[in-house]
Amino acid sequence: MTAMMEYPARLGDPAEALLALYRQPPLDSLRPPGFGTHEVETLTAAALLDQETLHGLLQRFTATFGEGADQKAATSIWSKYLFSLVSIPTLVANLLLGRALPVRPEALRVELGERGEVMRLWLRDGGQPLASLASDERFTTLFDDLCAPVIGVLAAESGLSPKVFWSNLGHYVEYIAKTCSRHPRFPGAGEPLLRFLDTRILPDGRRNPLYQPVRYLDLGGEAPKRVRRLCCVKYRLPDEALCGGCPLKPENRPANRRREGCR
Repeated sequence: MTAMMEYPARLGDPAEALLALYRQPPLDSLRPPGFGTHEVETLTAAALLDQETLHGLLQRFTATFGEGADQKAATSIWSKYLFSLVSIPTLVANLLLGRALPVRPEALRVELGERGEVMRLWLRDGGQPLASLASDERFTTLFDDLCAPVIGVLAAESGLSPKVFWSNLGHYVEYIAKTCSRHPRFPGAGEPLLRFLDTRILPDGRRNPLYQPVRYLDLGGEAPKRVRRLCCVKYRLPDEALCGGCPLKPENRPANRRREGCR
């Protein structure tokens, strides 16, 4: 029996097995999802696919940046809240516990903050054992059934390219793949996901929208710099600094590209 199989079996309850992982490094700085019954008001993820509901949430969130704030940039930032809270526990359960969490839109519930942002994920249970370990199947529920339709409505509502939202998602996906690979109890566990991110064309012939969302560039430092492939456009909002790994930062560009940009 592998470590991935032994851990949930030893703890008995799959939900508790996932929460236990959040209590120790390298996941202890992340916010875990909630399980079961709850007293807070929530929405199903399916409600986020309703144009009217989503429009209201995004208008509310955009207004917090001031009158006339750029809706494209605000929508991009809003998506980061959702994608981080959805992707991280789902992929931790997938890679470390071999389980598929119930994250189809009709099963998943989200708790909203005062600004209309998604602030916590609520799951009915700890899911089921993965039906397949094939990379083109084990991530389907998260990427194809949940994230793809959400990205479709976000792009339609904001006018922003879907590529930006896939890039926002990919930032967290790559991060958690690397994090799972260095887990002391599950060394290398993130490799299946890293291979998926390095696959340009999927087995069904589609282009992988999550292909290489970040790059590690040799910029003259002690270690390669993690840089996103696409900017999240938050710079369009007032007083919002560029992210540390933003590709628009001059220091995140190779020397030859810096010279070309100065001509």
